[in-house]
This record gives sequence, C-alpha cells and structure tokens, in this order.
Amino acid sequence: MTQLSIENLLKQKIGLDPSTLGSVTIKRAISQCMANCGLTDITDYLARLQTSTQELEQLIEMVVVPETWFFRDREPFVFLSRYVMSEWFPNHRDKVMRILSVPCSTGEEPYSIAIALTEAGLATKNFSIDAVDISKKSLTKASLAIYSRNSFRGNNKERQERYFAQVGEQYQLYESIKNTVNFIHGNLLDPSFLIEKIPYDVIFCRNVLIYLNNLAQKKTFQTLERLLVDNGLLFVGYSETQLLTPQFVTVRHPLAFVYQKQEDKNQEFKHEKKLTNKKEPIERKRNFPKFNPKLDVSITSKEILKKPKEAETIPLNKTKSYDSTNILTSTLKTAQTLAERGQLHEAINLCETYLHEEPTIADAYLLLGQLYRIQGNEQQAEQCFQKAIYLEPNHYEALIHLVLLKERRGDIANAAVIRERIKRLHKKL
Repeated sequence: MTQLSIENLLKQKIGLDPSTLGSVTIKRAISQCMANCGLTDITDYLARLQTSTQELEQLIEMVVVPETWFFRDREPFVFLSRYVMSEWFPNHRDKVMRILSVPCSTGEEPYSIAIALTEAGLATKNFSIDAVDISKKSLTKASLAIYSRNSFRGNNKERQERYFAQVGEQYQLYESIKNTVNFIHGNLLDPSFLIEKIPYDVIFCRNVLIYLNNLAQKKTFQTLERLLVDNGLLFVGYSETQLLTPQFVTVRHPLAFVYQKQEDKNQEFKHEKKLTNKKEPIERKRNFPKFNPKLDVSITSKEILKKPKEAETIPLNKTKSYDSTNILTSTLKTAQTLAERGQLHEAINLCETYLHEEPTIADAYLLLGQLYRIQGNEQQAEQCFQKAIYLEPNHYEALIHLVLLKERRGDIANAAVIRERIKRLHKKL
C-alpha cells in the first residue's frame, strides 16, 4: 500500500503513469533510494519523500532513465533543416529563431538541433535554443557536453569528426556549438513552467508524453500551446501522434512526426496540412537524390547502385554481416527518399527487393517495418521488427517499435517482457 502512495506522489509531481514503467521497476528504484539514505522502513521513506525535495529528486532520477543519442530518428532534423532553408529564413532574415527542447535529457537532442541549424546555413546569432529537463544529473552531463560512443549511432561519423574533439575514448563538443544551448532545470507540469519566456518558433517534445497519465498529458499540451507561437512547429514521438489536440495539424514529412499550431483555435480542424512558401512549396526545395519515378523497382539493388543519377553511389557491404552504426546503403537511402515523397508502395517494393538479396540487414527490416506501420499494416510491420531483432538482439529501435505495437494490440504481458529487455539493454550501454 505504501508503494502505491509513492507511485501516486510521482504521479502528482511529474505526471508519471506508473504502468509505463511497471511496479517491479519502481520497487527496485525505491529500494535503491532507501538504501542510499539508510532507511529500512518504507513508511519512513514515504515520510521523507513528502518533506524532502532533495530526496524526491533522487527518486525521480532513478525512475527517469535517459535514453537518447545524436540525431535520434534523423527525419525530424532533416525536416527542420529544410524548413529553415526554404520556409523560415527567407521570411525572417532579421529575426532569431527560438527553439525549445523538453525534456532535453543529457543534451544530445538540443545539440543536434544546433548542428542541424548550422548546417542549414543559419548563423548562431540567428537562433536560440533553450533545453529543459527535470533531472539535474542529466543537465550536468549536458552542460559538460562530453559523450561516449554510445551517443553516436547510425550515420554520425562525419559529424562526430567535424563537431567533436576526441579526448581518450570520449568526445568533447566544440564550444561554437555548445554555447548555442541554454540549459534550464524545470518541471513541464509546473503551472509556471517557463512563464517568463517569449513563445518559441519550434518545440521538440518527444518520447515523454507516453509516460504521463491522461491529466498530465492534458496539462502538458496546454503548456506547449502556450509556449508555441501561432504557426509554430511541434515535434513529437511516433507513439504520441494520437495524443495531439485539434489545434495541431499534421505537416507532411514521413517519419518526422511534426505538427503546426493553427492560428485560429476556432477554425475547422483539418486532418492534414502541408507547409508551403508563398513563392515555392517546401517540397520543391528538398535536395533529394535524383530518382526516376519510372524506375522498375523489381531490378536488383546492385543495378540501382550503378545509376549515379538515381541514387548515391555508396557501395553495399559485400559481406553479409552488418553493423547498425554503419552508413545506410544507397538503396535504403533511396527507399527513404521515396517514403519522404509519399511513394510508400515504391519504397516498400524497393526494401523487399533489397532484402531478397541482402537478407541479413537488420536496419532494412526496421525501415520496412516503419513503412508498413505508416500504411497501417501492423501485422507485417511486427514481423519486420521481429526479424530485425532476430538479426540484432539489441536493436533498440526495433524493440521500441515492437513493444508499442504489442501494447496497442493489448498484448500487455509480452510487451512487458520486451520493456524489461529494453531496460536491461539500458544498463549495458
């Protein structure tokens, strides 16, 4: 009964939905905190939590496990760069773009935003980034801007060399990027959260809403609406897209999960809206690799690779082994490009053709599963994620997608097993 009281306290303070972590995980965190403060009676520990802000913060640190890396999910940053180049900067040359990253965890997301804006051609004087988190421990690490290899996944080698100095086995972010981010300790559910701040043009609030209870989600959206300018952009996680209020309308860019705040709250809700520039639509501004829409996707991936006009010429790994940190092959990049253009059927066919020749590439199954999810074919998506995990048992993204699919289907027992697997993976990383 006392643990339930502690769970209710966490629900009240940070909006945590205990079921998202599980009672076993919370119990383990409570036991660790009790041992740290020398208490053996859980009733005494509850009393301590109710009177000591510091002790409550320690428990929050234990249950809020940060999991992030540079350019996580990639597409939100791809869209942001293109939006800045074709939509925002041409109309706001003398203004400063204001961005909020919340929660910012250990800093990889806000620093990725800074790098993306810099690469888009925006001078550091033309943007300002506030990054907020409830964890003081995470903020301390973020402020130091020193990271291990675990913070660099996927196609980040070039950026790693360009923006970081290697110090032993760690990487120090250069000051020019580090100084663009202002870190703030704060609780998103606090009624006065960033009350003194001018509204932001862009807000990243990804992969946190799913851990909140319904009331906390409602309060969070009220806060986000308050902090975002009209026509501003809100980036969320995939599993949070169904939680958005009617004031936010979809922006077309597959896998970015970005929404625009409507100017008039009373206007009729549109299920989908495409951002456009008065001079030229944003879609036409995208620097996609050239791709022939009449290309027969049944031809082999090796033949596609021989066409420099239609795809980037990065050679396929000739061995059957694959490291998920390697650069995606040209064929998979072409499939991503097709998906970005809304050509899902062609993208799926290209992935399937590629996997017929290279059946041991876990990231190819991941991409195919994501495409099936967008199509609404959850059964085939689940099979793809399972194959990715079979090839790479610790494939984090595939595990996340799989657990979300199972929870959505009501398979709570198996979803809980996968969540425990993900938590064990956290500890090894």
